[in-house]
Amino acid sequence: MKLHKDVQFNTDPHAVGASIRELRRRAHLSQGELAHRLGMRQGPVSNLEQGKNLPSAQVLVRLASILNATTDQILRAGAYTTPAQSDVANEGETILTCRPSLPVILNTRNPALYLTSAAVSLIPGNKLTDTVESVVRDYLALEDICKVPRQARIPLQFAFDPTPSGIGRLTTQVRTLLGVSDAVVFDHLELFENHGLRVVFMPLPKEVTNISCYDAQNGNVFILISSRLTPEKQLFSLVYGLGRILLYNRSIFLGEFPLKHETRKDKAARLFAADFLMPEPAVRNSVSQIGVCPDEWDIDLLLRLKHRFGVSAETFNYRLLELGLMTSECQVRLRTAIKAYYASHAFAEPGQSRRILSPNGRLGDLLYTALRRADPEAPAIAGRFKKQKLPMP
Repeated sequence: MKLHKDVQFNTDPHAVGASIRELRRRAHLSQGELAHRLGMRQGPVSNLEQGKNLPSAQVLVRLASILNATTDQILRAGAYTTPAQSDVANEGETILTCRPSLPVILNTRNPALYLTSAAVSLIPGNKLTDTVESVVRDYLALEDICKVPRQARIPLQFAFDPTPSGIGRLTTQVRTLLGVSDAVVFDHLELFENHGLRVVFMPLPKEVTNISCYDAQNGNVFILISSRLTPEKQLFSLVYGLGRILLYNRSIFLGEFPLKHETRKDKAARLFAADFLMPEPAVRNSVSQIGVCPDEWDIDLLLRLKHRFGVSAETFNYRLLELGLMTSECQVRLRTAIKAYYASHAFAEPGQSRRILSPNGRLGDLLYTALRRADPEAPAIAGRFKKQKLPMP
């Protein structure tokens, strides 16, 4: 393989190292496996990826062959991820032109992670984007190090109408695939992670509660949730994020621009979360077991029942009204009391939280396994997680 004389090579070792690392991970190779195929020790390969050295011409050619890439893609920053000039935004579409190491974009023409909501903007080079990029890349790296499947264990593409009845049928279908049907689920987080979905709790800006991305290449997701929220709001954000991903995939299937109609899709995702967390049969059964009439609710009884579903008092209050299990007069009275409590207690949950979440369980287990195997990348990943203040079990 010859190097074209007109190519302007990148002589920044760190940029070249980032390109090698990105291409290796896209090829699903561990650093040790790449070193073996190159006929090198892992230490020198690690030095290349860290930008301590540049590859020799001979190593560069072998790298391009093993990684199914060109020498341009290794040596010229942006050669394999920059959108083509024709990829211009249409009808208000936002495209994030990305660096080689940036996997989170809003361009459906490139293999990457797709943001499923227009409510969050990830601008290249800002702190939030860089943090999301780092966390996502490290999660993918740990999956490769531990040699675990990257695919979710449930399908993430469904045909449905975004109407209340259509969302209800979708919820039933998804819960059935997860093996819980209409049962009350105590630990939704474990349920999602046991089915291979990637959930990350991390510090996010005050105005951002969650970020959801669809990994089309692997048929999986990343749902990033603010670690500052109450457990009830975290659970709602978890299922809301899945709802946004299902709505995104529906739009792609229908040939629609997936980030249009933000308000409508936000409402549909919230309805999906409410139906999922509080299935109508389970809520009706819980209410019937205590024989409460629609006009007999008080705040203490509301709190006793809402704890069974792991939702906020406000969310459960609306759900009871929606199902005709509470009168509108009673719902307004309790809503006023709940809002007053939120206002005077910095939005803490009344009655305290009975749910204890173990955030980043799967991520923590992957990191523990990688560290136990003495993988050379693992300590650096652990250091970044600590610096980023990711809660670990």
